[in-house]
Order: sequence, then structure tokens, then C-alpha cells
Amino acid sequence: MEWTVLMDSVRWFVIIMAIIFVAMFIFEKVTKFKDMEEIKNGNIAVSLSVAGKIYGLSYIMKTSAEYAFSLTETLTWGLTGFVFLIIGYFLFEFLTPSFKVDEELAKDNKAVGILSLAISIVIAHAVSIAII
Repeated sequence: MEWTVLMDSVRWFVIIMAIIFVAMFIFEKVTKFKDMEEIKNGNIAVSLSVAGKIYGLSYIMKTSAEYAFSLTETLTWGLTGFVFLIIGYFLFEFLTPSFKVDEELAKDNKAVGILSLAISIVIAHAVSIAII
């Protein structure tokens, strides 16, 4: 393997992981609880929801890195996907007036966690189709 190819791979890895970590930090600020504390305490519903967000953003970043023509375009799509994931989370809350998503996740409602995970996956695939 050529040295420049290896360095490009390392650079892309670092940039994409940084984006995912920053996005997860912001996601945690959006929810009314501390995601990592809930996961540490064994809250499976929150874990499922966070897993969906991580998968969603990772899938968007993978698709944008694969199809974009530049790092700037990849970052733009990553940011766009992140915004759509946040919008999706708020839409989930809005479209379920019979319960509060954050409260149900905090109570370890696994059904809500699974639905949150699924919504993140659907949004990621929709954004990725737009990229292609």
C-alpha cells in the first residue's frame, strides 16, 4: 500500500470519527437526560436510540465519503444528515402526542427505543439516497 493512500485513510477516519463524536455530544444536549449515564445504568431503550443515531450518522458519512467529490462535500452531507436526524427526533416527539419520547426513553421503554432506532435508520437511508 502506498504511504499517501494510508495517510488519506487515516485522515478520513479521524475526520469522520470526530464528526460522529461531536454529533453525539450535541445529540446528548438535545435530550432531557444524559445518554451515557442512562446507558451506564443499563437503560436499553436509550442505548437503542443512541445506537440508531450512531448508525444513522455513520451510514450517511459512509455514503457521502463514497459518492462525494471532495472532503467539503462529504462534510456538507454529513452536516445535512445530522440536521435531518435531529429534525427526525423532534418529529418523532411531535407525531406521538400520547407520550413524550424523552420520558419514555428515560423510563427504559424498549419499544420507544426500537422505534427511535428505526427512525434514525430510515432517515439515514433517505439522506443517503439523496447523496447518490
